[in-house]
Amino acid sequence: MKVLGRWFWPSARRLAWIPLLLGAAPIASLLLYFLGTTSLSQGTRWILLPALIFLALFVIWRNSAGDRALTRRIGAGLWAGALATLAYDLVRVPLSDSGVPVFKAISYFGTSMLAAPHPSLSSEIVGWSYHLSNGMGFGLMYAIAIATPRLWTAITWGLVLEGIMLLTPYAEVFGYRASSTWLATTVGAHLIYGAAMWAALVVWRQLEERHNRRLVRVALLTVAIVGIAAIGARSFERHASTIPPSPPPYLGPHLYTTWSVPEPDRVATLWLLQRFVDPAARFHFVEPFSQVKLGIPIDIPEAQVRRSSSRSATEIFLEERGLEADPKLRALGEMTHLFEIARWRLPAHPMAHDLGLRLIEAVGECGPRNAGRCFSRGLSFLDDWYARAAERSTASF
Repeated sequence: MKVLGRWFWPSARRLAWIPLLLGAAPIASLLLYFLGTTSLSQGTRWILLPALIFLALFVIWRNSAGDRALTRRIGAGLWAGALATLAYDLVRVPLSDSGVPVFKAISYFGTSMLAAPHPSLSSEIVGWSYHLSNGMGFGLMYAIAIATPRLWTAITWGLVLEGIMLLTPYAEVFGYRASSTWLATTVGAHLIYGAAMWAALVVWRQLEERHNRRLVRVALLTVAIVGIAAIGARSFERHASTIPPSPPPYLGPHLYTTWSVPEPDRVATLWLLQRFVDPAARFHFVEPFSQVKLGIPIDIPEAQVRRSSSRSATEIFLEERGLEADPKLRALGEMTHLFEIARWRLPAHPMAHDLGLRLIEAVGECGPRNAGRCFSRGLSFLDDWYARAAERSTASF
């Protein structure tokens, strides 16, 4: 084993790229979300969590191999990253207390991962944990890449992180107005992050000479975690009920945006889209008359497919996609026409009237906070209806 270890394993310096890459796992999950490659929850499950497990195994392996220099740098980076994250959050607390929801992106991390429209205690725990993992990951990357920490290199690292963020749709996705005030706040916070990380690494080295260094490090790490949790709890108490609905869990070519009002015509249009055109379609629901910034609009005024003065959106969609030959779908189109365009004619069409009423009943009572669940119930109802109606003629409609 000694021969294998000597001749076949790379040197500790060559191995340093492994924790460097693992430290990038949290931000990689977010960047892939912005690119529409995967959802934030999938990125967390398939990138971040495996990276954490692999990092723990890597540290155990290198400790057993006597490579304490590398494992100490890993520990220093994670520790300094946590303390720097606390400083990064603390400088923004006054703005949060003044009524500005500066931490809403962190809340949105959690709601996006859990596909929740609004923050809850569980989504806040997830979001702030993910936020902390980002800060610790950045600290790890710096500690591995820079052998001797310097204030200017640490600040530069913080500003580089800010620059990368500005190149992404971060502000647009999480609903920040890209103003000079917002820019000054976020740049200043990242500058503080870099400076605090450097100071923490200096303290880490100074603690090497103390016999109780482990106790001090654990105490300071505990302060960082508890402090961040307290800031998160305070932000949740002040802003959770007022921040706008969560951005969609997925960004990409299969995202479609519509109003959060599950009318029969809108539910039917989304069902047709997902069932016959884009099985990977995911839907994002916004308040009526909201500006649509994310996804492909559907069945709203700015959408290509929307109701007209004489036809429902479902009828237009059926014609555009060549689906009118299916008698069951024609029946669905007629039902939406009656409910959307000519409700006074419903008594003369009992089968269409019954279908629409059963769809409305399946959708249930809805509001902005549960629109996703309401639409899901409607789509499931239409799946069952279409399967049952496979052999039924629609001539009586």
